[in-house]
Amino acid sequence: MVEICTLKKELFEKILLKKNKPIAILGNGVSAHGLRKLFAKLDLRHIIYDQNPEKGENFTKDNVKNHEIIICSPSFLPHHPWIISARQNGLLCLSELDFASLWCDAPVVAITGTNGKTTITTFLTKLFNRCGVRAFCGGNLDRSLSELVATETLKSDDLVFCETSSFQAESSQLVRFTHLIWSNFAPNHLNVHKTIRRYFLAKYHLLACLREDAQIFCGQSICQWAHKFQVVIPEKVQVVTSKCDAKGTAFSDYPQRENFALIKKFCSMHNISSETVLMEAKNFQKPKYRLENMGIIQGNAYWNDSKCTNFAALDGALKNFPREKVIWIGGGQSKGEDLKNIIPLLKGKVEIALLIGETGIILADLLQKHKINAVYVESIENAINEIKKTCFLGKNIVFSPAFSSFDQFLNYIERGKFFEKCIFDLKFLHH
Repeated sequence: MVEICTLKKELFEKILLKKNKPIAILGNGVSAHGLRKLFAKLDLRHIIYDQNPEKGENFTKDNVKNHEIIICSPSFLPHHPWIISARQNGLLCLSELDFASLWCDAPVVAITGTNGKTTITTFLTKLFNRCGVRAFCGGNLDRSLSELVATETLKSDDLVFCETSSFQAESSQLVRFTHLIWSNFAPNHLNVHKTIRRYFLAKYHLLACLREDAQIFCGQSICQWAHKFQVVIPEKVQVVTSKCDAKGTAFSDYPQRENFALIKKFCSMHNISSETVLMEAKNFQKPKYRLENMGIIQGNAYWNDSKCTNFAALDGALKNFPREKVIWIGGGQSKGEDLKNIIPLLKGKVEIALLIGETGIILADLLQKHKINAVYVESIENAINEIKKTCFLGKNIVFSPAFSSFDQFLNYIERGKFFEKCIFDLKFLHH
């Protein structure tokens, strides 16, 4: 039998006693993939439900009666009709993180923030392994916490770095993290959370998912927004400033400098010196599509920042080009932000905006009204053709969309790969 924390023993036994009824999984994505592996390991039956009929069954009122426990993928937030229906019928509702944590003996560190979660998570995992601690990463990545628990033999002296999204944070109630690193906060996912305050409170809910002795590390912006929303930040929270030397590392760009300061503070609490952190940072490469230099073609430098899906990330990207205006390729599916908020980010920094995706036409009209040169080109490929036709020279071509990729691509990775292909084709053409 899998060992678990004594505090979770009652729920653990309840799950095993309910084996006569299958567990319902809401959502057939990355989390469900990991849950299926964990269920196979635990010999638990399940049925997958999804709003896409090609991915799973419909969770009807009749189906509710067939279950006593449901596990929700991150896309199913507490106010989703299926979850409301389940609760009204007395079902136990758990998040994927909740369920996975039942079977995880290793301490789990929650890492959240609007921008930089994946970079922090992957770097800390590599650093701690280099320092002799068995460390793993999972969560809001290609590998869910469930899959990690199902495929690895985790021990109490290991460490799990868990990238945690606002959706996972809002839905979780049982998981107890040993540490929290909350890097930064800026408006995002307003199409789902509806207001900035609700988005903030979704992440703030992680403070209720910590052990009593947990250490908490936050960037300065967290306290600023907490004050604005009249939310109390506990006294034990360690607020880290953005002043940190990261030259010659993957953290030299904005906003990674503040993230690096958080990393160093977290490591100092685990007896890892600043010198060791800096040495590892110099050998570390950021995950792809984070303001990635694609090289120079016909005198122009191309940058692939497909991971940029919000205005704060765009602001961070453009701050890395302070001396001259850039050619900006942006647009995509709206995440609910007021488009007017993008104007001050672009004004004086963009020579021309080449706009793609669902927001492209509206954004082009808006920018032109504010005296920012803008052209709707519809697609990435058309943007590259426009650059070739205009014959720019000595420019930084910055693909930093600032919007979701879901209007034209499956995710930002597919979008980044397509931009990468366009640049490789351009290189071949002028080789």
